[in-house]
Amino acid sequence: MAPIPNGPYGIAKPGEQYLTLQDEKAPAAVLPPTGQPGEQEWHVEGLSNGNVTIKNLRHGTYLSFDGVPEINKMLRGSSQATEWQLRQSAEPFMFHVVVPGGPVDGVELVADLSLLRIFPPMTALRPLEPEDLDQAWRFEFHE
Repeated sequence: MAPIPNGPYGIAKPGEQYLTLQDEKAPAAVLPPTGQPGEQEWHVEGLSNGNVTIKNLRHGTYLSFDGVPEINKMLRGSSQATEWQLRQSAEPFMFHVVVPGGPVDGVELVADLSLLRIFPPMTALRPLEPEDLDQAWRFEFHE
């Protein structure tokens, strides 16, 4: 069972920076509120294996990556559902968004900010650092 109920969420980093999909297969960025309905809202659906899918409400595509998971692979929208594991961080309602299935090249990978210093800030798969709260995302339920 997933650690949060199914439903629509804003998914945010500290400082009101929200996971954003500006086009159906665009790279997933992190931006302040844009005012564009749905592009910063995600439907989290729990699966029977305890993992979740994360689907953008505006474009109907899933948070994903191309091919096999690798360090620094960019995240984007995809018509193919990708499974993620939500792992509770040290703070309530904040989770690490982990690629399920164990380590890749000796490390577990999570959805996080890309190391590329460009605007808008992009997201990518990064090595999990469980004690790093900046890697966790706050899931804000939307009614």
